[in-house]
Amino acid sequence: MATSMSGCGEATCTREGTTCRAEVRSVNNRFFKLTTRSREGLAMFEPRIEAVLRRTIRRGSVHVSIDLAGRNAPGRRQVDADQLEAYLNGLQAFAATHGLDPLTSLDSMLQLPGVVVEQRADAKDLEQHWPLIEQAIGDAVASLQAMRITEGEAMATSIRGWCDEIRQRAAEIKARVPETLEAHRQKLHDRLERVLENQQASISSADLAREMAIVADRSDIAEELIRLESHIEQVVRMLAEESPGRSLDFLAQELAREVNTIASKSADAVISQTAVDLKSTVEQIRELVQNIE
Repeated sequence: MATSMSGCGEATCTREGTTCRAEVRSVNNRFFKLTTRSREGLAMFEPRIEAVLRRTIRRGSVHVSIDLAGRNAPGRRQVDADQLEAYLNGLQAFAATHGLDPLTSLDSMLQLPGVVVEQRADAKDLEQHWPLIEQAIGDAVASLQAMRITEGEAMATSIRGWCDEIRQRAAEIKARVPETLEAHRQKLHDRLERVLENQQASISSADLAREMAIVADRSDIAEELIRLESHIEQVVRMLAEESPGRSLDFLAQELAREVNTIASKSADAVISQTAVDLKSTVEQIRELVQNIE
């Protein structure tokens, strides 16, 4: 079924004293693009993270955020006592030299660069946490996918409604074509009679038929209406398929081309106005299918 490329999902998993929180966000993109944000060292898992994501996500810009916490979490933060003492000594010396009261706060001291540092974790230590990370990412992707499916269903409903509108308008155009040709025939006949009135000549039915054939050929939109109907049928069918975004984008362009051709060929004001309305509807479809995976 049609699925949106936009959504957000998160999950938290705990195992053996370590908690992993994963958040996955996605927005539309022509291709699959992954960016990750995590503490130092977890970048080694990026190829595996991408493999987990690609099981479900085929297109879109995907942003993954991972955080490990708990008593057994790798790369825990700790206070560098030597750095903190150096800051404190420097502050006291400056205050004594300038006759100031060295007001200090532990909270403010902890914000200074280098006071709180993150322990480096080796690859072996990180490796044992991969099953937990994989589980958290998988649960976050499942949450993301649920949101994407819900949004995709809403978009598919809107597109189907617009397709029904295009069918109705195309049927109105098709029904008006014979009336338009008859109006052209009468207008051409009246115009030629006025031209030939002072020349004591008359127009034969054969001449009028020949001229009408030329007009009909130039303004014939039957082929465009057939292709328009065919494209609409394909759009509706593809909305029920998996990952139809690229094909839908192509069909939306084809719909726009057929409508533009109808508008340029027709000399009838009513058909031209209907074609303008169709352009607006097709543009709405084009904008929406760009968000479908």
